[in-house]
Order: sequence, then structure tokens, then C-alpha cells
Amino acid sequence: MTRPVLEDRRPPIARLIGFALLLTAVSWGLGALAAFPWVASDPGAAVIRVAFKHVAQFEHAGAVLSKEEIEKLPRHMRPQNRERSPIGRRVPTMLRVAIDGRLLLEKAYSPGGLRHDGPTFGYEELAISPGRHLIDATFADQAPEHAAPRTWQLEQEADIQPGQALLVEFSEDTGLRVR
Repeated sequence: MTRPVLEDRRPPIARLIGFALLLTAVSWGLGALAAFPWVASDPGAAVIRVAFKHVAQFEHAGAVLSKEEIEKLPRHMRPQNRERSPIGRRVPTMLRVAIDGRLLLEKAYSPGGLRHDGPTFGYEELAISPGRHLIDATFADQAPEHAAPRTWQLEQEADIQPGQALLVEFSEDTGLRVR
């Protein structure tokens, strides 16, 4: 019987030296490019950023599941409380932003999810000139059939410096606010 032949799996020394040279060249290249910073926006401009995550109202009064229907669901799919158990499509959310009386943004955002039953996310950037500005923002659910629309309003003066980014954010607890 012959002994099995095991081939040497180590790479040849020339391949190791080539890999080391390639790694050194890439590292030096990245270091050289890092010396020249990339500027994304004009340093003299000002930006207003609007960001939100919002759970809108349901479009129609959803069917409330009975106790028997809830018991048939797997344990991980059962609603935690009876008030949050309705299901259905959520209404779109409207955002309107005006600076010094000039309308810069008016947009509708659709709810997320395959059946449009999830939260609505939004992020917008508005370039403006530095200085003192009156920010007027309105955030609202489109009116569903069964309830009054929920609306949040912000009207605030802000002094924006060159290179500054002002954040207008929405929270269910505090509504619209400027940071």
C-alpha cells in the first residue's frame, strides 16, 4: 500500500511578497486620499433638516378582534392591549415648511409596510441663506373618515449661522421642535 501524498498548501514566497506589496500600496493610497478631506456642502451655506417617525391614524375604523380571534393567534402575534388591536391601512402624513413666508416644502409621505400599516418615516434637507429666519412648519395626518385630523404646528424664529445645520424634529410627545 502506498502512502497518501499530501500537497504543500503553503503559498509560495513570491505570492506572499506580492500580497504584502499590494497591501502596502493600497494602504499608502488610502492614507494619501485621507489627507485631502471631502467637503459635502458649501461651508458658508446653512441647512434646515426635517426628520420624523410618526404612527398615523387608521384610514378606516378597523375591525376590533374578539377575544376568541385573539386566542387563535400565535402568542407572539397577540396585541398587548385591546385599544391597539385594530388593523388596517394608515393615512398619509403631510409636511409643509415655509421660511419667511416662502413655501419651500410641501409633501405627502406614505406609511411604511407592505399593507401601509407601519410608521411613516421622513427626512428632508432644505438649503437656506444664513441669518435670522421665521420657520413655519405644519405636520398633519390626512383626515380619515372617522376622526378629526391630528395637526402639529411650529412657528419659531431662529438665527442660523454659516455652516450650521438646524434640525426640526417631530416627536409624538413634544410635537415639532427646533434643535
